[in-house]
Formats: sequence, C-alpha cells, structure tokens
Amino acid sequence: MTAIPSAPRQARYQMPPFCSSGWAMTNDEVAHGAAAYPADIGYQTTDSPAWWDNNADMAVEGAVRQLLSALGVDEGEHTAETPARVARAWREMLWGYNEVPEDHLDTDFPAPDDPGLIVLHGISFASTCAHHLLPFSGTATIAYRPHPGQRIVGLSKLARLVHGYAARLQVQERIGHQATAGIMRKLNPSGAMSVITARHDCMRLRGVREPAAEATTESRKGRWLDREIALVHRLHAGGRPGAC
Repeated sequence: MTAIPSAPRQARYQMPPFCSSGWAMTNDEVAHGAAAYPADIGYQTTDSPAWWDNNADMAVEGAVRQLLSALGVDEGEHTAETPARVARAWREMLWGYNEVPEDHLDTDFPAPDDPGLIVLHGISFASTCAHHLLPFSGTATIAYRPHPGQRIVGLSKLARLVHGYAARLQVQERIGHQATAGIMRKLNPSGAMSVITARHDCMRLRGVREPAAEATTESRKGRWLDREIALVHRLHAGGRPGAC
C-alpha cells in the first residue's frame, strides 16, 4: 500500500528582540523590549519541506484514489484521471510552502526623510482552510509606517507577502499575523498592520451554511494613532469589491 504523506508543517520561528528604541508595542502578545512574537507564527525557512520536494505526485494521487474509494465514488471516465488532476492542483495551490514570503521585502529603495504612513489596500487573495481543506478568498490591506530615514519596499512586495502566506493551508487570522510579523522583522518600522476580509467555503458549503457571511480580522503591531487605524479600516472597506 502506498504511504500517504503527512500534512506539511510550517517551520517554527522565534522573533529576535527589538532594540530599545523607546516606542511601545500595542499588541497584547508583545512585551516591550522582548522577543515576543509567538513561536508558531509560521515563519518558513528557505529549505522546502520534505512534503514538497521528496514525495512524488504518485503519493498524492494514491491518497486521492483511496479517498474516492472510501467515499464509494466512481464516475467512470470523469474520475479516472481525477487523482492526477488533484495532485497537480494541490501543488499549484500550495506553492507558498516553497518560498519564504517575507524575502520579498529584502529589496528596498530610498525614501523621503519621513515617508509617513504607507497603505496598500484591495489586495485580492485566495487560500485553503487548514481545518476542512476548502477554499476561502477575500481582500487584504497592508499598512506600515517607516521610521524617519528608513528605506521603503516596492508596493508589489506587500501584495506578494500576502499571496505567499495565503498559498498554504491556512486560517485567516494567521495570514494577517504572519504578514505583520514579517514586516516588523524585515523592515523594523514603527508600526505594521493588516486587515483581511474573506468568505469561507467551509461555512458556505457545510456546517452552518451561511453563504453571505464574511469574516474580518486585524493584526496590529507597533505604535499606532487612532486616526491612522481608522484610516486603514476606511481604506480597507473602500477597496473591497462592491463597496460603496
């Protein structure tokens, strides 16, 4: 019998301490001056997981074939090639395990003396629920505020950061947490923030069956003014499809 590979796991990473610059962290997970991001933020090392590199698609095909058999499903020609198609589809959907998303933030550029608040909103993404292996999709907003004199990254890199973390088995809350933690680690701004709104097929197709329900989550780290938080939320709401 072909062995079924175990689910991929994300590498654990502990956030190094920030220098004592005097600015306070507002996130309740963070103690000032301490290494405080939880170890399970899902930071991915540059080494691809064994699941990605070392298991042939035949193992995934075998698992899908066993699933169809267990469900008693045989649609003849329609499902004859389904295991191979599903294996290719999962490889395509989970490409985020094959990169370190925050590495996109390595390339930076000169900025004005005080760049101010930078907000990228209307980022469309699709991901896969780690609990039910069903898709969810929505829009994300990423914001950060460099310290005066710091360099900035290209706006597309913020979108790539979200896409890279979304292309894994995920929960919505963790995508935002990983994005803001990555920005804080790589860019060390005075603050980083993400707001994500999505619809989940695990709620639409099964269980509670709420097709129109949306979930909005926020991750905020560093120092923020109330008016800046309100601006990010306003831009997020305005950047969503169908928003007034």
